[in-house]
Amino acid sequence: PEALAVTREIASESSRAGELSSLAKQLPLELLSEALDMAESIKDEEARARAITGLIKYLSDSLLSRALTAAWQIQDAYYRAKALSSFLAVSERLTLTPEDWLKMLEVLAYLNRDGLIRELPHIRSLMLDFGDEQTFSDVLQVVRDVCRQWP
Repeated sequence: PEALAVTREIASESSRAGELSSLAKQLPLELLSEALDMAESIKDEEARARAITGLIKYLSDSLLSRALTAAWQIQDAYYRAKALSSFLAVSERLTLTPEDWLKMLEVLAYLNRDGLIRELPHIRSLMLDFGDEQTFSDVLQVVRDVCRQWP
């Protein structure tokens, strides 16, 4: 609790986001809500996305849902994509409709090529849920074609 209180006092939002991410794995469950409150209050969208991303794998399902809502509220498309991409690693804990997943995949298009390629292993399971192995193979072929055109 004391480390979280000290983190709250850090003036730099970027530094505060980094400290929240570092603290997340050490915080007891009862303090993760407070940590998420702190992340949500960060005005700088890059720092807020980083803070949310750092907390995700430690949050309970109810807090995970709240963090997802906070990620969707990020206005900058790139930082929203960065935050949402981190939810792919815990996708089995999310209860989203196919329409919700489609919206998420559309937002992920704002990641740069390296970011999108890093997310492909997580996206594969989603594509298999909504399509089949051929769907995933088709997506990989499109990525290869784009990489050939813009190395």
